[in-house]
Amino acid sequence: MINLADSPIIVSGAFFAAAVETLKEFNHLGQSVLAKHNIDSIDRTLFYPNQLRVDLFQAVHERFGDAGLTWVGLESPKQFYSLEELARTPLRLRLNEPEFKFDERLHSNPVELDRYFQELLNAYCEEVTKILVASTLQADYPVGQFLRRHPSGLPLHYLIQLNAKLPKTYSLWSRGTVQYNLRLNLPEGWDFQLTLNKELTHELVSHSEYFFDLVIMPMAADQNRAFCTLKDRLECREALLKAALDQTFKQEQALKRVHDKTMESIRYAAAVQLNQLPKVSPKHGFKDFAVLWEPKDTIGGDTWWLSAEDSPGPVTLAVIDCTGHGVPGAMTAMLVSNTLTRLFAEDPFCTLEAAASGIGQALAQSFGSFDKNSDVANGCDLVLIQQVPQTHQLRLGLAGIDVMHYRNAQKKLDWIESPRNGISAKPSADLPMAIRHIDYSVGDRLLITTDGLTDQVGGGERLRSFGYGRTNAIFESTQEKSVNEVLESLMVAMDDWRGTHERRDDVTLVCIDL
Repeated sequence: MINLADSPIIVSGAFFAAAVETLKEFNHLGQSVLAKHNIDSIDRTLFYPNQLRVDLFQAVHERFGDAGLTWVGLESPKQFYSLEELARTPLRLRLNEPEFKFDERLHSNPVELDRYFQELLNAYCEEVTKILVASTLQADYPVGQFLRRHPSGLPLHYLIQLNAKLPKTYSLWSRGTVQYNLRLNLPEGWDFQLTLNKELTHELVSHSEYFFDLVIMPMAADQNRAFCTLKDRLECREALLKAALDQTFKQEQALKRVHDKTMESIRYAAAVQLNQLPKVSPKHGFKDFAVLWEPKDTIGGDTWWLSAEDSPGPVTLAVIDCTGHGVPGAMTAMLVSNTLTRLFAEDPFCTLEAAASGIGQALAQSFGSFDKNSDVANGCDLVLIQQVPQTHQLRLGLAGIDVMHYRNAQKKLDWIESPRNGISAKPSADLPMAIRHIDYSVGDRLLITTDGLTDQVGGGERLRSFGYGRTNAIFESTQEKSVNEVLESLMVAMDDWRGTHERRDDVTLVCIDL
């Protein structure tokens, strides 16, 4: 196993600059790796730790697999040298000398042809080794690229060895660089196959030795070097795109699994929240009772609460609209509902003021320390209603939710408005609940709604809220209908008003015949 820890090797900035420039196509992946090393940009004249190169290749391999490493290998040499510099490299100048000029008569002499390519490849490997040695300092392994005789002994079959302070799994980067240089330096009209020799490639303590089988062959008549170079790039691009799409698909599948698990938990929470809602009994003394509870999401911050049917105290109803919707709102709603259950279990004759105070204390205990440093106060709007049948009186505790009272005998609608502030978790908040005592007659009807109805925007191009005016008008015009039909009429009207606009909030409607 190669030991990369505490490696003394430092590598020329030119190599890093070429790799980072290539990685710009990967959404600045190279820059993100540099940032982890507290490096803003690469200076080509300086040397950098080999670990930086390892991390660059690791980032590419984790994101795009072998296709990503191949692409960096193919593209980096173009960033290392400009086109003008490529034409003047020692290797290009040497290959332009008469001794390396390709003679077409070599086609008929396999032995001389094989000798020619051996000499050319030796020259190529020697020049690459010079570049690698000059670009790598403090190396503890034989730096370079070497030509070896192929084990098969066949003509035009060669073995290229490249040593690098990199894990064995990063061989595709080395293959890409070798492939690019062979395309550039082999004579026109000659093609090749380059494959990793997995049996010979191995990882030592100091470095990895990559071996590549190289087979040189005449190029097809309808091809040339430019065509084959383009073909190499296109094939690599196709593999890179497939790797990117595969990764995207895997990420989507992982997100889907997380989403499915989250939704399963939310559906379970919704079932818990739904089952926590009270059941209305004839013992509660209402002539008729209807409720519509629709969270904006699967669960919500709206809820309603009713005292126990066998409670010796007055029947108490609460309609509650907690801060937010979804999971945060549902958590607050459960806290408020459980607090009311506890308060009235301890004292069935709990007053509205005591109930509001208990809710405020529970909110402060749960959210107070957080809300001290927050602009948003966790809390709730609510209305508490206690019915006293013996005196035909209603006690109302209003904290942000209004009550509509239709007096059937007088055919008159009373709109009982609440202060606009609710009960907050902030310890310094004053109790905002307004207490009202009103008389009622048998046959009267109440409507309570959270602001998910009245604040819903719609109405065509000129966006407006549904508002209390429309709510009260519909309530007043549906007195001949049952309580369930009243709520249905309100929801149909709201949906028509909303049109294509998104549902704004949770909606809770309660309609009671007294």
